[in-house]
Amino acid sequence: STTTSTTTTTAPLAFFSATSRASASQRTAAEAAAASSRRAYSSLLHGFDATRAGTAEYADVHYPDPIDVTVERKVQVMDAGYLRDFGGVTRFSGMASTVKCFENNPLVRAALGEPGEGRVLVVDGGGSMRCAMLGDNLALMAAENGWSGVIVNGCIRDSQDIGIMHLGVKAIATHPVKSSKRDPGMRDVPVSFAGVTVRPGDWVYADMDGVLVSPDRLKLSEVETSE
Repeated sequence: STTTSTTTTTAPLAFFSATSRASASQRTAAEAAAASSRRAYSSLLHGFDATRAGTAEYADVHYPDPIDVTVERKVQVMDAGYLRDFGGVTRFSGMASTVKCFENNPLVRAALGEPGEGRVLVVDGGGSMRCAMLGDNLALMAAENGWSGVIVNGCIRDSQDIGIMHLGVKAIATHPVKSSKRDPGMRDVPVSFAGVTVRPGDWVYADMDGVLVSPDRLKLSEVETSE
């Protein structure tokens, strides 16, 4: 009777001990995997990196004052979430050339037919959601003529094809209907939308974080700036 009781008691204890050791081993393995994952992820982070030349780096250097302090700022920042990326290039910059038009794009075609020389064409289409101001033919023309990117306050179409072109393209949305050709609009005039005013000759810096506009070409300091 005593022997039976001892055996019955010992077996569950042994089971729970083995289970506890297995659980501890699993926890250790999980913690090691998590630590390894954190190290791998940390190796991808860079903080301030002048060689990356993203809008975050430019903002760290040229937009240094706290956001809740009222000061005169030379660099403008487009409203968050206003534009989406559609081009095969998501980080682009260059001197601005502008077109102001509404649901008509002859001057967009004329501009992109010129040598781009790394410029960014900023098209103020009045925010129209009724037609597209840029399609695959004009986007291909822009890429072949050396434009860095096109920013459209309006819609584009043929987005799947534009998405594989070596060109930066930002717009509000897509629309399958093409624009009209009757009213050319105006070329190289100041345009205002998304909280900024872009003038011909300004410098535009764009990536997936947003768009910066500056009257002068921006340079990045080599001094690290904390996030």
